[in-house]
Amino acid sequence: MSPPALKPDPVRADALPGTSRHRRRPLASTTHDDDEELLMSGCLGCSCERAAENESGGDRVLLATRVRHNQRAVRDALADLPGVSEPGPGLIEVRGHDPAWVIRTARAALTSVEADEVRALIPAPHRTDLIAQALTASSLTQLAARAEHADLLPLFEDEETAFHAVYQPIVSLTGDSPLPPAGPGPADVVGYEALLRATGPNGPIMPDQLFGAAADAGWLHVLDRVGRTSALRGAAGWLGDATLFVNFLPTTIYRPEVCLATTERAARQAGIDLGQVVFEVTESERVTDLDHLSRVFDYYRQQGCRVALDDLGAGYSSLNMLVRLRPDVVKLDKEIVGRLPDPSSRAVVAAVVEIAASYGGTVLAECIETREQALSARELGVTLGQGWYFGRPQDRRERQDDGTPHRARPTGVASPREALTRSGDDPAVRVPAPRSGSDREVRA
Repeated sequence: MSPPALKPDPVRADALPGTSRHRRRPLASTTHDDDEELLMSGCLGCSCERAAENESGGDRVLLATRVRHNQRAVRDALADLPGVSEPGPGLIEVRGHDPAWVIRTARAALTSVEADEVRALIPAPHRTDLIAQALTASSLTQLAARAEHADLLPLFEDEETAFHAVYQPIVSLTGDSPLPPAGPGPADVVGYEALLRATGPNGPIMPDQLFGAAADAGWLHVLDRVGRTSALRGAAGWLGDATLFVNFLPTTIYRPEVCLATTERAARQAGIDLGQVVFEVTESERVTDLDHLSRVFDYYRQQGCRVALDDLGAGYSSLNMLVRLRPDVVKLDKEIVGRLPDPSSRAVVAAVVEIAASYGGTVLAECIETREQALSARELGVTLGQGWYFGRPQDRRERQDDGTPHRARPTGVASPREALTRSGDDPAVRVPAPRSGSDREVRA
């Protein structure tokens, strides 16, 4: 199979470094003081600020592997090409051909596991620090994904236009008043969960496509930061005293005091007290380093925020994480909630409620779709509810400037903070109020 003639790819060439089209424009709300703060923290210019792109302008590709059969498979796939050499053990060099074609061809010759092992580098023609470039080389999988999904890069270059959050209400389930057939009204709302949405030139982009592409291309650090800042920015002006749930991926946060600087700035610019924010991590994200997640939780709490563990019950390690991390809010897995009032699901919910109550945590049942599920959850001691029964995610952008305040709660309905800081029977483990100062949804 012959490669195409070496010429710029009409989509991918625009997405490569050195082009004016894809240089990040500074945010309009960014001030000099903000930049100084981020620079001092080490956050400005970090990997979460800009999506990595493949180099352009060269005709050279270097591939490296420690697995002999990987080298043989790639060499066989490129066997008919002139300009292919093996300058050293585990190394393949290709010159004189379109790098995007070479990367795609090499990737097609390997399994996903093999492609993750192979390092790939398109050396920048204007740089001479080949060793530094090699040390930061991406996997063949990432390089191929960046070429495949290069059409998503413009979204990151104008993120305030391309990304926004929608907000799903969270309601209080406390009290003895009967639940109406259509779910509680707006006055029962004590908080919202932010869910990230994106719009490209051809319309909305499906959340699973967006996060899948980001995971493959190594852009999750950027997308996770965009999700957090979009959630806070979009809640400015209408949130009132309600609580805001913001999702995050712990694997994208290397050092909390550095990586979360942009999040704290976004809250400040939105006029949202960090005491109103609950940061939640999805248990199904396969957290492998509980010590790291615990440090992230500790940092959030030191800033006055609360933390939540989402999808509890989705993995075998759920109860271990619950006992060890002691999150302020425990969000039950949708599969467990969806089977209520099944006896086995009731037993799981009752156990989680009991454990959370032992240290003063609050339990939230999400993905509630029926009145029966809501009643069963409330009967078992669940104090917060979320799901289509209570309300679908809403785009609040057109309402932010109308001056409408957050609607008041009727007598007897807990305030947002009260609903989220109720303790168990033991006052010694009371959680203090923070200091002042159904497709799979993609969370902001």
